[in-house]
Amino acid sequence: MYKVVIADDRPSARLGLHMLLNSGNDYSIVGEAADGNEAMERSEELLPDLLLTDLKMPGLSIIEAANYLKTKHPAMKIIILTAFDDCEDIYRAVKAGVDGYLMKDTDPEQILQAIQEVMNGSTFFQSKENADFMGSDGGPP
Repeated sequence: MYKVVIADDRPSARLGLHMLLNSGNDYSIVGEAADGNEAMERSEELLPDLLLTDLKMPGLSIIEAANYLKTKHPAMKIIILTAFDDCEDIYRAVKAGVDGYLMKDTDPEQILQAIQEVMNGSTFFQSKENADFMGSDGGPP
């Protein structure tokens, strides 16, 4: 069973993810966070297998938190679930070592599939361009 921390500044989003992940037996929600600082603190304290987080929340930047967490705890998986499909945000997430990037309007079954792929060692990046967000120089187009 994978330990998960859910971070989103909207309680309804946290509840929805909590319900989705509790629909099976693969995940145990060990903590929740409402801002970037709490996401970092909970992840440091609880050492989850997965941090499932919103991108734009109050407090510490999730990109900065991800960069720190992936440096200190490289086995920790981080998936960003966001409403922002901006090439620059995706590029910054990739550079920080994030394992997945999904849109909040993604079908719940696809969210579960993406989480499973990431937990199995793959990456999962969803965008309007369907992962064709990187330019030939490795940066945003």
